[in-house]
Amino acid sequence: MRIALIALSLIAVTVTVAWAQPGLQDIEWDVIYTADKMPKEAGWGKDLGPSNSAELVDDALHLIDAASATGERNCYSNRFPARPDRGAILQATIKVVSNDGPAGICLMAADGTHEDGLTLYPDHIELSGAGLRYDMDTTDDFHTYCMRMAGTAIEVWVDDELVIDGWGKFAKEAYHGRRTVVFGSISSAAKSESYWKDVRYVTFTIPATPLEGAENVIIYRKDGIYACFPSLMQAEDGRLFTGFGTRVNRSHIDGTGGSARAVSSDGGYTWEITDEVADNPRYKRADGTVFIPQAQGWIYVDEEKRPEIEAQGRTIMKAREGTIAYLGDPEVLVTRPDGEKERIELPTPTPGGVMGFHHASAFLHEGPVWMTAIYGTEPDVDDGAAVWAVRSEDDGETWEVTKIAGPQPGVGGFNETAICDNGQGEIIAVMRPRNTSMHSYQCFSNDGGKTWGPPLDTGFWGYPSNVIRLEDGRLLCTFGYRRESMGIRAVLSSDGGHTWDVKNTIVLRADGHGNGGDNGYPLSLQMDDGHIFTIYYINDKENVTHIAGTNWELPEKK
Repeated sequence: MRIALIALSLIAVTVTVAWAQPGLQDIEWDVIYTADKMPKEAGWGKDLGPSNSAELVDDALHLIDAASATGERNCYSNRFPARPDRGAILQATIKVVSNDGPAGICLMAADGTHEDGLTLYPDHIELSGAGLRYDMDTTDDFHTYCMRMAGTAIEVWVDDELVIDGWGKFAKEAYHGRRTVVFGSISSAAKSESYWKDVRYVTFTIPATPLEGAENVIIYRKDGIYACFPSLMQAEDGRLFTGFGTRVNRSHIDGTGGSARAVSSDGGYTWEITDEVADNPRYKRADGTVFIPQAQGWIYVDEEKRPEIEAQGRTIMKAREGTIAYLGDPEVLVTRPDGEKERIELPTPTPGGVMGFHHASAFLHEGPVWMTAIYGTEPDVDDGAAVWAVRSEDDGETWEVTKIAGPQPGVGGFNETAICDNGQGEIIAVMRPRNTSMHSYQCFSNDGGKTWGPPLDTGFWGYPSNVIRLEDGRLLCTFGYRRESMGIRAVLSSDGGHTWDVKNTIVLRADGHGNGGDNGYPLSLQMDDGHIFTIYYINDKENVTHIAGTNWELPEKK
């Protein structure tokens, strides 16, 4: 019972749990999958080989792995925000029919530091990383298998009985620092058949306390719809507008399902769906000309064109059945006051093409300088993720593509980037690192974005970011927080972004669930009464990814 006592001491501040008591009746599980729907519909990633099958049968998920060729797996994964110093529990109710190899029927956990998998054979179970085994009949009925881990200790319980005591044996290094739970047939080589009634887990964390007085509002939420990537702008009449994706598939690439718009007439406190399209005054020149500098982003074509696109060296992803997407070039869309439209094509800085970010984050218009941040991958460079800008210094008359930052030794590359004039004669660019275990990085330009200083550590973890300058001169950076106490956070700077008050990080939301990638992309605006409205998308306990916002007051300037 040693791990039970250690884990209890580690987590007593957050969860009432009696590890010494079988049943775990007091646990409030972070994620529970029950076989009332397919795992993918419940937010689990799927890895299903073409020769294998998965179906719901008699309140259980029936998995068959009938092939042993490379890629013939039949498993599901989910994010596992565990920390070794705080502990976690992973549990599943399973009946084995057959399994002829390691990881053929497996329950696997990786906490970012260590990982191990429990393989179920017909006549025994085996904790592969620890090299520990327990003999039993796994085929006679459903049994509940529970893995408890903390530090380098791991236990396996079967039907509330401790059967494997892996004290000091949870030591296998997590592959590339991954944090994941996987269940099913994880091995291509093995063949197996099994039934799964449920899979559940909990990770023990110190909860974050949301900002007192913050008011959350749901802008758009619909079962079965993946609502994502909201924009945010304030029209000339003061109303707030947002547009966002309403996708039928949980995908950042496949836009099937379309989009929607909403409007608020009271500074973000209430919203209604609208068909109205309002002009964004930020994009207008004094003479009424509208400029939108951007990356073309994903361009969708029939899959039969893949060889042609590959020959161009473009970055390609599969969008949906029969369709691929590839990255296009930089461009500037121009609309003249008389309605005449023009598209200015710019050369791509990298053969793979470039991607854009939220205009509200990546776009800057200060005096004669117009600029938007884009990103892509430099060829023949280790972790070649780099950031450029589509830029004009003569009020939109001419345009160029300039470099903001490239990969750094020991850090890697960067992609999604927020830019802001800091009010001190500088432009700041806050960049998402390609290596998401790193803090966000930033760099500064003192010549209107033409040249940039070296990337510097911001001191805070979270991404992607949005930076705005407040009425009192401070900078506000809001960002997604995609690990335990998942949600939205913010930091302030009183020196133009050169240092951030990380010690007093503001927690706007700490109740996100599921896949960390389905959370964030916040955008903030300061309203006429001084309060901040922040919009974002977030995933809830019911696995509905939706558009939400928070109205909140700034702490006083010190």
